Amino acid sequence: MQSNRIPHWQAVLLIFVLLATCSLCAALAAGEAAPAPAPAEPPPVRKVVLYKHGMGYVEREGKIKDNATLALAFRAEQMKDLLTSFYAVDLGGGKISSVQYETRDPLSKQLQDILITVPENAALSQFLAQLKGARLTAKAAGETVSGRILGTEPLIEVVNNQVINKGFRLVLLTDAGPIRSLDLFAIAEFSLTDEALQRDLRRLLDISLDSKYTNRKKLTLSATGQGERALRIGYLIEMPIWKCSYRIIFDEKKKDAGPLLQGWALAENTTEEDWKDVAMSFVAGNPLSYVMDLYSPYYIRRPWVPIPGLQDLAVDWSAAPPPDVAEAQLAAPAERKRAAGAKLDEVLRRSANVAQVMDKAGAAGPAPAEAQAQAGKPMGELLAATFGATAQGVKVGELFSYEAQERVSIPRGQAAMVPILSKQINGRRLLYYKASFSPKATNAFVVRNETDLTLEAGAITFFEGSTSLGEGILGHTLPPGSQEVVPYAVDASVDVNPQRASRREPFFKGRLVDGILTLTCTETLTNTWKIVNRGKEPATLWLNQPKSMEYRLSKPEKPLKEVDNHYRFEVPMKAGETVDFAVEEKREVYEAVQLANCAEEQIRFYLAQPYLTAGAKTFLKDMGDLMAQKAGLQREINEWNQQTQRLSAEQDRLRKNLETLRMATPREQELRAKSVEALTTNETQLTTLRNKLDDAGTKLRQFEEALAKKIREYKDE
Repeated sequence: MQSNRIPHWQAVLLIFVLLATCSLCAALAAGEAAPAPAPAEPPPVRKVVLYKHGMGYVEREGKIKDNATLALAFRAEQMKDLLTSFYAVDLGGGKISSVQYETRDPLSKQLQDILITVPENAALSQFLAQLKGARLTAKAAGETVSGRILGTEPLIEVVNNQVINKGFRLVLLTDAGPIRSLDLFAIAEFSLTDEALQRDLRRLLDISLDSKYTNRKKLTLSATGQGERALRIGYLIEMPIWKCSYRIIFDEKKKDAGPLLQGWALAENTTEEDWKDVAMSFVAGNPLSYVMDLYSPYYIRRPWVPIPGLQDLAVDWSAAPPPDVAEAQLAAPAERKRAAGAKLDEVLRRSANVAQVMDKAGAAGPAPAEAQAQAGKPMGELLAATFGATAQGVKVGELFSYEAQERVSIPRGQAAMVPILSKQINGRRLLYYKASFSPKATNAFVVRNETDLTLEAGAITFFEGSTSLGEGILGHTLPPGSQEVVPYAVDASVDVNPQRASRREPFFKGRLVDGILTLTCTETLTNTWKIVNRGKEPATLWLNQPKSMEYRLSKPEKPLKEVDNHYRFEVPMKAGETVDFAVEEKREVYEAVQLANCAEEQIRFYLAQPYLTAGAKTFLKDMGDLMAQKAGLQREINEWNQQTQRLSAEQDRLRKNLETLRMATPREQELRAKSVEALTTNETQLTTLRNKLDDAGTKLRQFEEALAKKIREYKDE
């Protein structure tokens, strides 16, 4: 009886086949059920934030469904900043599975593993010449020839002793065995039968084309999830900084009323797509930024250095002085501020009606009475009423941002002025003088920021009614509670002429320490400003004088303010008045006198001065007495030295006389005896003088030691 049992090895093989078949079927089923999603269009731009450091934040948001793939294109130079800031959030509970982007390998690096090239000139002949040994099939003169390339041979013809290249022939080792040559330009077509060469050729052409004509890099984002949900993408890329400009409109009827401040943000869309109904924000301040190239591949010799080490991240920005802190006396009274605020609220409530009235007036010809009344209002009120949507100021970390209340549309390659501010402000119109700014006095306005907004630096145009008064620059970011003086025109009615003088007062103090008498006097630097107001109205001038190093202000006692290494003074002037405004600065000047090197007369002079203490005067008197004794002894020493010199000269004369006497006559003998006697007397006197000089030298050293000891031991109380 035969058994129906399957052998063990056959059972194992059958199980393996069944498992493999099931796995293959499952894989095929999964592939049919979930095909790879095609890349979808990127979500539209919903928010743009512009900064002052050359960067812009772009935020996109849109809908995705199930497993989705999005493709975004960026310029190659944008990839550096993109890779340091890109983020994506699936707002519906899904997951961001991957973010892939095209790399940018150097062209030489991409081509280094491709062994063939396509020459720029004589592309066909030189290209075939480098394919020696490759298989080729060519059609020429109605026949097909297959074989391996041996090379190319030029067709040369000599005409009038000149060599002319008439073309090339392709030399092949045919599959049948014979070697044939074909006219290269008679070949209708040919193909490389080596698939590796075909692959290299296609890749070479693709890389060459991309390197020349493609400046776009694709970033692909993959998200996994179920159902429809929102996806948000954000990143920073290089953008032009936003700029700010202001208008300050003075009331032409009420000179003391607070002016209207209007602010505009200038935004430029340099991207390659339109911004349609986007939320715009403008950030004031200067956040730090840098360029770190995370996109370019780096091929360097080991040891490998991290990418941050390859960049110079040193920040090298000049620091500007901060704006002034607003002074209390410049603030408008509370009543006026409340009235101005109520007046502005009333104007804003009527803004819609005013706009309608002005539109009707322009369309219907003569304005009705209400429109005429509106037209008679100050320009500031009309501008405030017709000004568009302003921005809301919010604190963003340590920065300040203007967020536009209405959405903004800016086509690509276009720019726009976005209104961000319309407020009545308090300040002060006055004359301003600063020599380093202008040699003439200028009309200026003290911009006081009493709002809750941070005013970004920018240009300001001043109006009184509809007349332009001039232009100025708000040079610093102005936080709330600060102020800045903004000159806007040269004033022709006020002349400012400075005169400078310096003088030293007598010494008023002396201090004696370690034999050094330190004398102190005062040096006064006087700047006299001759200010002439030739106008018919009173004026107030803010005069700025540079602070002198090491000097202290003495007149006036206190400036209005110290700003940017200047004293600021307020000088009121009547109409037609000339004011001599003097500013005095003083400093103490010191002179050191080494008493050991002084003569007795100098000591007596200092002894008579009133600025020395009683102890110092006693010390100087004793010192003067010692110096007088020393001086007397020195005079004796000088006299004895002179006598010694005369006696030495007399000795020389007597010795010469003795050498000439011969002792031949009684007269010569007598003269010789007298000379010997005189020489003996002279020698005795010289000996006596030398003894006196030795004693005097000892006493002189004793005087000097006594003086030095007295100087060392004295301490001024």
